[in-house]
Amino acid sequence: MIRDPTGISTRWWGPYAVAGVFILADFLWLARGLSYPRSGYEVWALNHGVYSDIVKLSINHYVRGAHVIHPLPYVHDKIEYPVLLGFILWLPSWLPGGPASWFAAAGVITVAATFGSIALIRRHSPRSAWWLAATPALLLDAGINWDLVGILFMVGAVVWFGEGRYSLSGMSTAIGTLFKLFPVVAAPMAVSALGSRWWRSSSAAGVVGDRATVPGAPDDDAEPSAPTALARWLIPFTVICVVVLVPFLAVARSNTLYFVRFNSMRPEKDSIWGLLGRVFGTSLVSSHHINTLSLLMVTAAVAYGAWMVWRAPVPQQARAMALATAVAIIVWMAVNKVWNPQYVLWVFAAGALTAMPARFGVILGGISIFDYAFEFVLRLPDQTNPFNWVDYLTMLARTAIFAVMVAWAIGQLRALVAGAVPAPAPAGDAPAQSRA
Repeated sequence: MIRDPTGISTRWWGPYAVAGVFILADFLWLARGLSYPRSGYEVWALNHGVYSDIVKLSINHYVRGAHVIHPLPYVHDKIEYPVLLGFILWLPSWLPGGPASWFAAAGVITVAATFGSIALIRRHSPRSAWWLAATPALLLDAGINWDLVGILFMVGAVVWFGEGRYSLSGMSTAIGTLFKLFPVVAAPMAVSALGSRWWRSSSAAGVVGDRATVPGAPDDDAEPSAPTALARWLIPFTVICVVVLVPFLAVARSNTLYFVRFNSMRPEKDSIWGLLGRVFGTSLVSSHHINTLSLLMVTAAVAYGAWMVWRAPVPQQARAMALATAVAIIVWMAVNKVWNPQYVLWVFAAGALTAMPARFGVILGGISIFDYAFEFVLRLPDQTNPFNWVDYLTMLARTAIFAVMVAWAIGQLRALVAGAVPAPAPAGDAPAQSRA
């Protein structure tokens, strides 16, 4: 048995038990909102701290009076999320029992996805699983939306890349992108890593022959050639994107792309841009300007991460890919026009994937509690809100810890590129097939 510095056991079942209890408690708490008349769910649930997008969207799309309908997502209905999320909303609507059984199904899916993320994270850093399993954000935010399902695909994209399972990594990135969009940041990092290997192999630099070995892999288990590795990643990614998107774009282009329009038109909510708007004026920090500036900042973070991954030594590229993906995700969350409390789960996942210092997770966990308290306890829809100062303080604290985490990850990236960090050894209790 291994213990982390805080004394928490890393016995294999510990993270699953804690995460399972947290998610069950959150879903049971939010299930209280199912008893309220459906026509007034949103306001009532927000006033009582039991709001869930899962319940709200299920009611909005599939309940009409005393009847349940089943419009095919995106073909007969527009949904404010990418294509695959619409189907995880739609499929439970066929279960008997109405919103209660649909919500229960979402809970089962959420638990399974979280356990999957924990299992994947443990393969390269067992102690890092506590970043996701023990965060209070899991207790408070797990049932608000489907973010934990999207997080599973981002984790899979990074971990499987590190293990040299490029087809699985490409598939996971594509599915995650089509489910919740955020995992798309893993794509340029993976392509940059494999593209740089091809470039180095073609110039006979940094490889042995035309192959490179991965730390922790058996001596007879060499990496495929650089072009083959790139093809193994790109082909599944491209095929899944085309097979899923093209039919919907052909049949119902407007509905399929509705989530893009929806997000571009959304007003600012609880983001750092709102505070900047109060300081510099809303005309200067308008919604259009926020859309442009946030896109440019995320693009810059992705480009920087991809460039650092390209420059990293081949044995370090798995680690560099994880760090660069974490930088892009955290920057995206920091500058996103809309902030919702469950988004912090993506940042915890980034911390887990990169094995960030535990103190960052503790600080972020405390901030997530205040974030939840303002959103669902202090701010009530039918009352004048006197607690805006809590929102601003939480916003500043959240942005500050995000900046610290990004700086730490960039420092790690720079050390990798400079060759100041030795190649990582396999985790002590990771499975033999793990290569990350």
